Amino acid sequence: MWWRSSARASLVGIVVGLLVWGGGSAAQATMENGKALKEAYPGKDPKSYGCKACHQNAVGKKGDLNAYGQALQASKGEGNAKKLTVEDLRAVEAQDSDKDGASNGQEWQAGTNPSDPASKP
Repeated sequence: MWWRSSARASLVGIVVGLLVWGGGSAAQATMENGKALKEAYPGKDPKSYGCKACHQNAVGKKGDLNAYGQALQASKGEGNAKKLTVEDLRAVEAQDSDKDGASNGQEWQAGTNPSDPASKP
């Protein structure tokens, strides 16, 4: 039976290796963007720093930006928003991406979602 767990571990290692090798740049950009969000807005719920901060889905893909992600893309320019900095995030703080009456910066500080009009401080 030891060979089953060893084979399973090898298969998992191969799959993870292929994912990292094939999608490394996208994964790296996501990790760096999460770090920028944590630096700009520390102490928030860990889920706040994931792909859904800027994308509609849990796995961010090109073209599925939410209102906040669209504001960042417009601010930074098409194709340049893959890697975000604290300065990029600060540049859209005064905007109200979800049109709920609270600015993006106010929403981040309050722990609400700047892309969801039902979520406001």
